[in-house]
Amino acid sequence: MTRYLLILPAVLAGCGQFASLDRTPPGGASASAPATATATAPTAPPVVTGPATSVASLDTVSEADKATARQAAAAAPVGGALGTVTVALGDPTDGGLWVKSELVASDTPGTVRTGNGEAIAVTLRPLGGAGGPQISLSALQALGLPLGGLHSVTLARAG
Repeated sequence: MTRYLLILPAVLAGCGQFASLDRTPPGGASASAPATATATAPTAPPVVTGPATSVASLDTVSEADKATARQAAAAAPVGGALGTVTVALGDPTDGGLWVKSELVASDTPGTVRTGNGEAIAVTLRPLGGAGGPQISLSALQALGLPLGGLHSVTLARAG
């Protein structure tokens, strides 16, 4: 073992003789110059620029209209349920109170009800393409549901 420890420094010293093992960058400092350590500052998170859009600016349905939609849903007769679907936030720039699903073939007045009993009157729209059922930003806000995630709701035609 001692023999190998004595040979190792000699072998390592000879490695500098091969160009392919030279770690000096082209045009860089020579091997005899002492290396200086430079500390690099951690990079800051990227700054997002451009127009900022808030949820409030996209929610174009007034609180009074949302209250009217809640009252209309409460007064609607129970029954006529089309089914339960799992919705996600639809196009936030498409204003109004609506739900898109495969349960209707044309725009139809209806209601959407959450599992905890919150309900509003909406326009039920056909899905018309790929993807799953969607709900408007304003409808999510009126129902008190978070914008992110999937939500199980029951859809019904208006009486």
